Amino acid sequence: MQQFNDIESDVEYTNIKKELYKALYGHGNESHDLVIDLCKKLPYGAMHVFTIHNDTPLHKATYTKNFDLALKLLDQFLLSENFSINRLMYKNDWGNNLLHNAATSNKGADFVKKLLSIAPEMLREKNRWGETASFQAVRYGRRHVFIILANEIDKFCASYHRQSMYNHLYFFQRYDKTTILHMAILTGYYDIGLTIARRYEHLCNEAAQDGWTPLQILARTPSAFFSGNEMGFLKRRIYSYVQANETWKLIRILMRLISCIFGNRKSWCAWPAIDMIRSEKESHENVLKLAKILVSLDTSWQDTNKPGSEIKPSTAWTMDISIDHDKPVDRTLDISQNKSKNNSVSSDVNHTPLIMAAKTGCIEIVDEILEQFPQAVEYLNHDGQNVLLVAVKNRNMNVFHHVNQKNLDIRSNLRVIDRHGNCLLHMVGWKKEIPAGVKLKIPVLQLSEDLQLFEDLQMRCPTYLLDHRNDENKTPYELMEVNNEELRSNAKDWLKRTAEHCTAIIILIATVAFAAAYTVPGGPNQQTGFPILIGKPFFLAFTMTDVLSLTFALTAAVIFLSLLTSSYKLQSFSRSLPQKVLLGLTLLFLSVTMMMVSFAATIILMTSRKKEWTKIAVYTAAFFPVCIFVVSYIPLYVELANTFRYWFFKCRKILPVPACTSKPKYSFRRGGI
Repeated sequence: MQQFNDIESDVEYTNIKKELYKALYGHGNESHDLVIDLCKKLPYGAMHVFTIHNDTPLHKATYTKNFDLALKLLDQFLLSENFSINRLMYKNDWGNNLLHNAATSNKGADFVKKLLSIAPEMLREKNRWGETASFQAVRYGRRHVFIILANEIDKFCASYHRQSMYNHLYFFQRYDKTTILHMAILTGYYDIGLTIARRYEHLCNEAAQDGWTPLQILARTPSAFFSGNEMGFLKRRIYSYVQANETWKLIRILMRLISCIFGNRKSWCAWPAIDMIRSEKESHENVLKLAKILVSLDTSWQDTNKPGSEIKPSTAWTMDISIDHDKPVDRTLDISQNKSKNNSVSSDVNHTPLIMAAKTGCIEIVDEILEQFPQAVEYLNHDGQNVLLVAVKNRNMNVFHHVNQKNLDIRSNLRVIDRHGNCLLHMVGWKKEIPAGVKLKIPVLQLSEDLQLFEDLQMRCPTYLLDHRNDENKTPYELMEVNNEELRSNAKDWLKRTAEHCTAIIILIATVAFAAAYTVPGGPNQQTGFPILIGKPFFLAFTMTDVLSLTFALTAAVIFLSLLTSSYKLQSFSRSLPQKVLLGLTLLFLSVTMMMVSFAATIILMTSRKKEWTKIAVYTAAFFPVCIFVVSYIPLYVELANTFRYWFFKCRKILPVPACTSKPKYSFRRGGI
């Protein structure tokens, strides 16, 4: 201790800490040797506190994933005079010991094993948030290290006759009651979550302090599944062919061997995009397997609300949080205290996984629940709404159609009326909750889709629900008119701005096309008055495209002017107005295309004696604006084109059909059931 005081009072101590900190972040044997030599000058060696957050050299070595150095420092400390188990279990300001830091990397597996052989008590040590080393391994997605720690925890519990759910929760649950299964799902490490669910089933229905269960968290994360990801054509093709199993790994090993034989180690293996898609597919397969396990153990759908009943109080878990590591975890339910402590808990906690999945559009979980428990389709939430009403309210029609296609009692579920007197058609009138990060559609498309959905559901629902009034004395259509007034106003403004801007562009195009008709390439013959190049093929192309450009432009101008003079009735936003916009944009696109073809034909006529490459350059320059126009407006064009599906189905109804054709499933005719 005297040596420590002498060093600490000297300037040399400050220099040692500075050099030690730099050397710990260095690379190579020279830095390692310097760290070892500097630690010899400190009283506690590798476990001497030297940073402002009370880290030791061993803490820093494990934190920086430098486990070769960490093993050397550990051996040095074990042989020192000041070695003690208590000093080895020292924690920094964050409450992390050496095992906490080592558990954040699979490279530290050997260090973890050696550390546990010396001080197995480190397993039960928690940091400031109540996280053990096994919790840290799950947080950072270190599956290999987690399995090592889990095996030691099982042995530890067995040796003390503590092989119960209660004692495993001590290791796998932090102070806010978040378990390692919660953490694996929240961080997206579904392979670890699958391992945990298979190994510790009692964690599958464990609720955190905020009331969320693992399946509820999974149900509100549709992006974890295949259906929640948007893929382009090329990515979808690669996704369908790539393998996420061991066969693909063997193929990759074979490719590496071939690349080594040919001496080119990069050309055969540099497929990062395919590897990313393969990893994504593997993640989708793991999360689906995890969902199957969680669904099989879930019974929340059995606790349904009665039609028209009052809202049940939340029964989220409330537990006393103790920082004392030796005290047992209090797992006592206290609903009365829960009312006062958890007032800030989101109302989404009251949703079962089935309703949550229908709300977020997670088809896989809805499908798995109804596959294992088909009677769950009758479940009513605290508002008296079933899975169909929730899906329509949140505009997740993929869930609605998926449930509708199942061989279940859909007719009775279509007739459900919630606690507020709203039926299925009323759900269309409620505004959709748009989560952050979701691409917003233009107001016209939003309103058009809602109106088309309303018409589609009218054909499915029984007749007596069409004019059914809710507790606010509003029919479904009246509710839609009231709640969509702001959206209708925004759609009206968007249409006016679009029509005005497009009309200005069209007039400009028409002016150019009209002027070009009187300024023919090559000029007129002074004797006859006819164009000099009238016999050339490209002159005919110039004449036709110029006339077509002018015709399309003037027709588009008339259509956009009709939009400006429209009455903007709510029903006209269903198909009439979007179809006019689509037709106007189509004519505008054709007008621009014809004008550029006319321009190209003129240039070719004037440079007909030039080399062939000049024609190619002219074609490229002429169609470059057209390509930019197409790329810019294709997404909007495709969405607007969906409004024409209505006329397609109308034509199908007019045409004769075979007598043996079956009736649509679960659809109601007027005057029917």
